[in-house]
Amino acid sequence: MKIIEEPQLEVKRKLPWFIDVLLYPASLHGIIQIGIFFFLSLLIGLLGRFVLSYARHYGTALTLLLHMLLISYIFYYFAYCILDSAKGGRRAPDISLQHMPDKGDLISQLFLILGSVALCFCPAAVYYIVTERTDLLFWILSACGMFFFPMVLLRGVLFDSFDALNPIPIISSILSTFLPYCGLFLSFCIFAGFIAVILPQLPIWGVVSSGVRIYLLFVTAHILGGFYWWHKDKLDWGL
Repeated sequence: MKIIEEPQLEVKRKLPWFIDVLLYPASLHGIIQIGIFFFLSLLIGLLGRFVLSYARHYGTALTLLLHMLLISYIFYYFAYCILDSAKGGRRAPDISLQHMPDKGDLISQLFLILGSVALCFCPAAVYYIVTERTDLLFWILSACGMFFFPMVLLRGVLFDSFDALNPIPIISSILSTFLPYCGLFLSFCIFAGFIAVILPQLPIWGVVSSGVRIYLLFVTAHILGGFYWWHKDKLDWGL
């Protein structure tokens, strides 16, 4: 997915920036997508139980395959939200029929996002595997990976290519927008921390927790895409 359309015209915000950002998935299309994820997740769970009762090994393999496709679609729509926000979009977009992904698109997008994760966090992971320690160096490597991750993910999604994960333009892009990028990084950490650490500890129903997690995932996508929209002249990526 590349930015091939003209950016949307800037529209004056009617709400404070922070509230407007939080309302990004609250469009009709965003709610529909969240509902689709819920329905498919429940359907896969029921189908898995039904098949497991007759063929345990086939049921396990089928459930894993379907969950992989569902997760791939979630990440595909996550990337689509980044792309739309990078063009100035203010609310979660609709995926038209011509943009509906096939299985190849879903898997390639998933591997691109996983590649971004690997590029940033492999040094810390390798260090832990070799030393089996979580000492100061491990946390420094993890913090460095976390700092680079938003820019790596943004470039990977917008260019839709592993070639965009070249460390040199990534570092150059961070330096050219350093102060705004620090704000992006802080926002990213807040939402990622809430999704991964705080939300699982809250005494709420698992289905509700999953819905909140997906909702905030789309908010995070909007923040990433919006960063490009506001600083595309400084980034000068030629998109």
